[in-house]
Amino acid sequence: MKIYFWFFLLISTYNVLWIDMSNFRELMDLIITVIGLLGIYGYVYKKEFLRKSFWKIFFVCDLLYTIGFMLLVSREKYSLIQSNDEFIFSSLVVLIFLFVYFRTLYKYAFMETG
Repeated sequence: MKIYFWFFLLISTYNVLWIDMSNFRELMDLIITVIGLLGIYGYVYKKEFLRKSFWKIFFVCDLLYTIGFMLLVSREKYSLIQSNDEFIFSSLVVLIFLFVYFRTLYKYAFMETG
């Protein structure tokens, strides 16, 4: 799981380098990513950051935000992809990473650490 944290940190850092910060959504993405990384770090290294109630609320809000983002914005983001196979493959890769991300945040918010 530590490898996942460092890999996710590396990918997130790369994405932050390309953020334009010209609109509210990109600022929200940055804030959610940083808080999510803090939660993953806390789970992996068994550190308690903030209260469990914060992480429960954050988990639900992040899940709803991500689902809304994927439904509303993914079509235009993947409009450069030519075939359905490429779209399915890239979507599956994203969903695998999101599954691990949300599973980790869920455990950090709702399970005992220690």
